Amino acid sequence: MEAEKVNLVFLPCPGMGHLISTVEMAQLLCSRSPRISITVLNMCPLGGPSLTSSLSSYISSPNITFIDLPSPSNFHFDPTTQKVETIISLYFQSHKPLIKQSIQSLNRPISAIIIDFFATTLIDLADELGAPAYLFFTSCASFLGLMLHLPSLDGTDFMDFKEDDLAVPTLPVPLEPLAMPSPLLDKANDTYKWFMYHGRRLKDLRGIIINSFIELESYASNSLSEANAPPLFMVGPIIDMHPRRQERYACLEWLDRQPENSVVFLCFGSMGAVNAEQAKEIARALEGCGHRFLWALRAHDKGERFGLSLEADAEMETVFPEGFVERTAERGLILKGWVPQKEILAHPGTGGFVTHCGWNSMLEGLWFGVPMMAWPMYAEQRFNAVVVTEVIGVAVGMELDYGGEGGVVKAEEVERGVRCLMEDGSVRERVGEMSGVSRRVGADGGSSFAEVGRLIEELCNHGKRR
Repeated sequence: MEAEKVNLVFLPCPGMGHLISTVEMAQLLCSRSPRISITVLNMCPLGGPSLTSSLSSYISSPNITFIDLPSPSNFHFDPTTQKVETIISLYFQSHKPLIKQSIQSLNRPISAIIIDFFATTLIDLADELGAPAYLFFTSCASFLGLMLHLPSLDGTDFMDFKEDDLAVPTLPVPLEPLAMPSPLLDKANDTYKWFMYHGRRLKDLRGIIINSFIELESYASNSLSEANAPPLFMVGPIIDMHPRRQERYACLEWLDRQPENSVVFLCFGSMGAVNAEQAKEIARALEGCGHRFLWALRAHDKGERFGLSLEADAEMETVFPEGFVERTAERGLILKGWVPQKEILAHPGTGGFVTHCGWNSMLEGLWFGVPMMAWPMYAEQRFNAVVVTEVIGVAVGMELDYGGEGGVVKAEEVERGVRCLMEDGSVRERVGEMSGVSRRVGADGGSSFAEVGRLIEELCNHGKRR
């Protein structure tokens, strides 16, 4: 007799980074248990088309299905007055009737609904449908600890006196308040209230799935196990390893001609644009440090997206110091638009990674054993920078003025950071050690392998209890 199917529903945030992580998590579950069948309810990005078609090359399991949800006609937002976290929280909330209708139309019992951090308003819907709600947390376990700790801080004066360091249960070092997501420093902002709301709702979850692993964040893991938190499953690293295309990229052929570990790779994520003044300072630093470099300048349209200022990177080279491109032509390559980040990090010529500290990028750098320089731009990236520089020790830091939003980092500090990144052997040794661990934990006998097995057992047992 064939075992009963375990039907799961995923509700990811509508962005490629979150969607790819969700697909990889879904495929991991399906590969470990033929009983599992997953439906991904995919909201359209705000102001854009569905991303489902872009994900077709990632899906190898026949047990994963996508359903595109239409955008609610009555949803409106204002990026000039609302921060992105508020917009996304309201966007999830506005989809509640559509999500309920879509789940009911599946005409099958649902064993669990797995939501995004900004979708905790949907926990009540899961209860209404008789399915437990789990969270797939795409950042680090240390940051989850801060989110769980937030409600206990509401009403205290730490937001008003930013000089005092903050004790976070999942961090062995004090945290400068300015290293937290900027909305948490403004109690009058709606986003502060949303963070507090999501922090309170975390304890209503059946469990939290974290894209990290015990050996990487042992302090946070121990702290969370002792906290009054839902069951935790540290299943990472969840990394997309699928090649985009068969033919090689020109930048990889350029890397082929460079000595091993000689190139510093600068890439600030899909939303990490730098302005013209900062681009000029980076150029001065790259010329001054003398190291080979591969610099990714994102091709954005001018304007704003979710309140984040975006520059037209295609025009950046006009602000470089005169003669910069010619003087560095023998040791530098500047790319515009999308770049194959994983392939670049995997290349033996790459010896350092200047990153915006998005958690997915940090895990990729770690997997490929590339030491990193932390240059956080937005969201929880400041917090991530503290974790990877001061706690884990796989990145070097820079002196950044967190008090000034959009402040320009001078060439001298960038150059100092790059030199430290490329010349400090202790960071390279630590990254090499953790890279080996990250590759072992997902194999049979590893901690993450066991955590995934424990999660699958719980999901399957809930199906039996229905």
